[in-house]
Amino acid sequence: MLTMMLMVVGGGPSSTAGGIKVTTLIVLGLATIAFFRRQDRLEIFGRSLGLSEIMKVLALTATSLFLVLIVIFLMSITWRGDFLDLVFEVTSAFGTVGLSRGATGELDAFGQLMIVLVMFLGRLGPLTLGFFLATRAMPRVRYPEGRVYLG
Repeated sequence: MLTMMLMVVGGGPSSTAGGIKVTTLIVLGLATIAFFRRQDRLEIFGRSLGLSEIMKVLALTATSLFLVLIVIFLMSITWRGDFLDLVFEVTSAFGTVGLSRGATGELDAFGQLMIVLVMFLGRLGPLTLGFFLATRAMPRVRYPEGRVYLG
């Protein structure tokens, strides 16, 4: 299980590994700690991270996890083997790790296509999403702030 979580994280920000990257995980963890401490700003190593950077991290993590879970769900419809093997193959493909439990050869054409898609999006998707989120569009209308009750 820990291996699969680490495969979803992937490597460093300048590496050729896929996944959400180590720095994204660190910022996500620090933002969570800052939230529970009721801090307005996220500070690390004498620097402050802005709200836009934290929002990028949240969007990247949510999109990546959503992608992995959707692919696992879609592939589980036709998969007849062990579910853990399927989850391992998808997370390995997302992080472009190269590890396998031997289940990739047993996949049908749809499953193999999904693995290829996850490998491509795992490597290029987070990077592309980062560039997409970096563009700023000015809203034409501004709505009043609201509160959402969570938990």
